[in-house]
Amino acid sequence: MIARMLTSARYARVLRLLDLERRLILNGPLTGLKAIVEQREAAVAEILEIETDLPEAFLVALKARAERNSRLILASLAGVRSGIARIGQIAAERAELRTYTAAGAPVAVRLPETTRDHRA
Repeated sequence: MIARMLTSARYARVLRLLDLERRLILNGPLTGLKAIVEQREAAVAEILEIETDLPEAFLVALKARAERNSRLILASLAGVRSGIARIGQIAAERAELRTYTAAGAPVAVRLPETTRDHRA
């Protein structure tokens, strides 16, 4: 009976760590994510050392939460990549001025690079 309670507590701990991982992904700080992932991996390894046949309910919950966290991380990564691309666009647009001639034709005018005089 005590062994069953300990095993049940181990399952709950892994699921709690996955929930905490989700909160960190959503709210930050992401610097805390590494420690939580290491704790979760250690808890799963501990369970696997003791048991070889895991309950179906635990596996279903584990899979659902792990997939949810994976989707959140991928969405965060897509957001970061999008932000990097937008910053690149802004930098490129800043280097050039688009205007129109008197006839209405578009003209791109490159801004001169700032130079500095270097005197010896």
